[in-house]
Amino acid sequence: MILWFSLIACLLVSLYLPVLGQQILQRRVIFIDLALAQVAAVGYAIGMALDGNGMLYAAAITAVVVVLLALLPEQSDLPKEAVMGALYALAASLGMMVLAMLPHAEGQMMELLFGSVLGVDETELIIIAVAGATALFLSKQQWGNHFPGRLVFYGALAMAVVPAIYAVGVILVFAMLVMPGLAVWRHGHNGSALQAVAIAALASACGLFFSNQFDFPPSSAVVVFMAALALLWRGFCHWRLCFSR
Repeated sequence: MILWFSLIACLLVSLYLPVLGQQILQRRVIFIDLALAQVAAVGYAIGMALDGNGMLYAAAITAVVVVLLALLPEQSDLPKEAVMGALYALAASLGMMVLAMLPHAEGQMMELLFGSVLGVDETELIIIAVAGATALFLSKQQWGNHFPGRLVFYGALAMAVVPAIYAVGVILVFAMLVMPGLAVWRHGHNGSALQAVAIAALASACGLFFSNQFDFPPSSAVVVFMAALALLWRGFCHWRLCFSR
């Protein structure tokens, strides 16, 4: 039953994170997902340190950061990617400092990075599903590249990322946002969203089966399989293109 819940959790996030990731690639704001994921991780760390609800702390802190990032104007003198990269570095450092104060810092750090997918329950699955569906709906609306539009898009991304991190960890969330989209990227534009989702879902199933059989960390195994499938798919598409000419 535990493995089935883990599989459902990974399949749920694989249904919406790759699609959101394609929008990130199209907008050329790659660091936004990593920055928000790391900020959410800081919220979880603070929640652990205060014996509170990690998800609530993560949601509150991420919401504040979303507003601040949305306030950054499109024509700002500061490069957006640099700002988001700096935010990621700061959040990662703060997270490590908070975790270092906890009794079992190493274990807590690993849980944040790689999640606790084997401990997911029915309530968490419902939260992941509802948050993901809402995030997808909001991100699909044409809001434009002004403050309200950026606020809604970043907010939708944060809504998807916060519960996903709790289940599968920062590393797998970032991988699902980026790797499937890169695998189907064609001529400077997004490829098929269905193909991206299929790569993430297949990697989830294969990675969890492999980790269960050979006692490897589940999230790490899924990331490795996702990278392999992404490379294989890009290689196949390149080979097909060469032979079709």
